[in-house]
Amino acid sequence: MDVQFEFKEKNGGACVTKLLAPGAVCVVPESLGGLPVTELADKVFSGSGVEKVYLPRTLTRIGRYEFYRCEELREIHFYGALREVGGGVFTGCRNIRGLTVHMGMDEESALRDFVTEINERVTVHVFMQGGQNRMQDERDTDSERTALDSSAFEEENGETETARVIFPEYYVENPPARITVSNIHGAGQKYRYCFEGRKFRFDRYDKLFVYEKAEESVLMASKIAVNRLRYPKGLWESAKKEYEKFLMENLYEVLRGSFEDPETIKWIAGQYLTPEKNPLTAEEMSGLITEISKKHLPELSGMFMEIQRKKFGVKKKKFDFDL
Repeated sequence: MDVQFEFKEKNGGACVTKLLAPGAVCVVPESLGGLPVTELADKVFSGSGVEKVYLPRTLTRIGRYEFYRCEELREIHFYGALREVGGGVFTGCRNIRGLTVHMGMDEESALRDFVTEINERVTVHVFMQGGQNRMQDERDTDSERTALDSSAFEEENGETETARVIFPEYYVENPPARITVSNIHGAGQKYRYCFEGRKFRFDRYDKLFVYEKAEESVLMASKIAVNRLRYPKGLWESAKKEYEKFLMENLYEVLRGSFEDPETIKWIAGQYLTPEKNPLTAEEMSGLITEISKKHLPELSGMFMEIQRKKFGVKKKKFDFDL
């Protein structure tokens, strides 16, 4: 059954008031009844089994408790025009793992409102029109800002994936009665303050990596480092060096823990396993090749065998033949 939307006219646009049979994937249209869809009323998705939601570029407001107890919700796509988000938007949601935001030239969005409602670890994909990669301030021209690796960017509907950032998990420990101080565990809450108004501040984000390293596992911290290096919007040279230093110091552990993500391993190998940079020992390389083989990843196996050959050479085997 196709999704059915009920709506009312409001301020020259359509306000969705109810939806029927949203299914696992729900695409909210840009227009209904000839009117642009500009608003979702309170609790439109509440209690549904939706897993992935695509909000229209015309949307400017969503109501309170919009996704209340949507326990299967994992991913939301939205646009920069969305500026007003009602309270409790993700109350009862525990499985959101991805947000995709499509920003305009002003780089403003409702991203802050979304991530501050999510305690769990969530990955944010930032797309911008026309591959716009500049920070909207005079620091763009500073020579310390790293060059962008445009080959790493992905296209979606004519937009470029300009950044990919992870907001770590955190939780608040409720104190016993009569104790008023709460304990916050994890670096995630700090990361959710990397905003100036409705703009995300990459420089503030990068400065928090010291906390992520201290409070999370090497593998979790490495995912933040890799994403910032692959999609280096607003990345200062000093932050780039810190991320690279962390990866190089923990490269063997990072690679061993990343076999479920072959594309990341390929990227790391291309950047840091060249003969000049490769810090791994022959024993570590052999161990990685063995693990890759066990997981039946032939492409990676061939790649790492070639890396091993270039770094350490290959001893020719001698064979004796009885004549």
